[in-house]
This record gives sequence, structure tokens and C-alpha cells, in this order.
Amino acid sequence: MRLYLCNFTTLSEPQKQMILAWRNHENVKAYMYNTNDISEAEHFAFIESLETRTDRRYFLVQHEGVDIGVIDFNDISATSATLGLYANPKLDQKGIGSLLMQSIVEYAFKRLKVQILKAEVFEENAKAKALYEKFGFCEKGRKMVNEKEVICMELANEHQ
Repeated sequence: MRLYLCNFTTLSEPQKQMILAWRNHENVKAYMYNTNDISEAEHFAFIESLETRTDRRYFLVQHEGVDIGVIDFNDISATSATLGLYANPKLDQKGIGSLLMQSIVEYAFKRLKVQILKAEVFEENAKAKALYEKFGFCEKGRKMVNEKEVICMELANEHQ
């Protein structure tokens, strides 16, 4: 089972276009804080901005040569990071969420060496909440975003 992380800053033009199409797909943007369509100019400018940011990392995840989704880390500090992920909306196979989470947990604790990995999920997104819980995340609080309840979850690094 080979997972490969492609840093957004090294993506080809067709890969960037593919990810933009995923991000603007109805099934993906429905669970984003910004539910508007992202323009090509905004998308490319965002990717370019990642080259100089130390508090953010975004990756295209490939599994056995197939593009399965995107993972990201925001608010990266010496002690914590906040995760994000979405699956390739064109794939309809079980287990993609677990593969993405596996790559997130491994990267956060082995490469970023954070002690706490944070996640935020809309209360209505039961599938994502169940995935986080499967990986050991615990609810730490709630907040409102865009008039929707968001569950704030955390996973502590057990490998210190």
C-alpha cells in the first residue's frame, strides 16, 4: 500500500486544474467554510502563496498511482496543526477517507512533529466525524461558522 504526497507547490498545470475541479465540486465545497466557487486565478495564486508560507502545507495524495484526494495542514506551530482533507469526488470506493487520514496522522506526527492534531467538522457531517473518531480524535468544543455548528476535535501524539 503505497501512499505518495505531492506538495501543491510542485504540481503540474493539469494537476492544479484537476484539484480546482475537485474543490469546486458540489460534494466537496458543501463541507468547506468557503462554499463559493474558486476561480482559476484565485486557485493558482493560493498555490503560489504556499511557497513562502511556513504555517500551511497542502498535498495531493496518490495511492498506487491514483489521485485519491487532498490533505492539508494549517496553523502549523511547534506544538499543533489543524488538518483538512477531501477525497477525489470522481472516485467511488470505500476506504479513501482512511487512507487520507493515515497519511495525515503520519505526516503530522513524524514530519511536523506536533503534539496535537486538530480537526474541525460540521456537526451534520456524520461521516467525517466518524472517520476522525475512528482515528482517535476526541471532541474538545464547538463553535458556529456560517450559521452552522462545528465540532472541534483533537488527537494527541501518543508517540512522544
